[in-house]
Amino acid sequence: MHEAGIEGGRRREAAGMGRTAVAEVAAWWVLLAALDVVLISSVNPVELLVAAGAALAGALAAHRLRRAVGIGRPHGRGALRALAALPWSLLRGSAALAGAVVRGGRRPGGVRRVVLRPGTGAGGAGLLLAASADTCVLTIDEDGADGTDGTSAAGGARQGAAVRVHALRRAPGAVERALTGPDGPR
Repeated sequence: MHEAGIEGGRRREAAGMGRTAVAEVAAWWVLLAALDVVLISSVNPVELLVAAGAALAGALAAHRLRRAVGIGRPHGRGALRALAALPWSLLRGSAALAGAVVRGGRRPGGVRRVVLRPGTGAGGAGLLLAASADTCVLTIDEDGADGTDGTSAAGGARQGAAVRVHALRRAPGAVERALTGPDGPR
């Protein structure tokens, strides 16, 4: 009797994951199809059919790619603030990149380790940080360990998940501030 209950729970969980995947593919399809229709110069039935097919292929590819790299939805404290700060960060990052190009690449930034708030997924955070033109994600440390033996690089206990970035600015941007814990970037 107990095994039947466990099996039923597994089926319900699999059905829920299936519905989530269908919803994700549908959302991607709507977004990509709408973008394609906006970019079409003259809308006719054949072009709509091609747009729908191409959008479906793109939606399936986006879903499979996200699953392959293990990036979920950004979650944890600060994720919504980071998403809200992303448009401004894109503009500010593009301006910083353009300024660095004009100055010949000499910019005061550098490499830093961004320790994330507890519970924040490092994959989603890395994606948000990489979206800005002035930040390049170098490594994503999902479990917080820098060493291979389960300890930090300094030999101490594990810390929270972290992302190592190369940034063109010394000061962290709004997305980075939203994703970091009370200690901030290191």
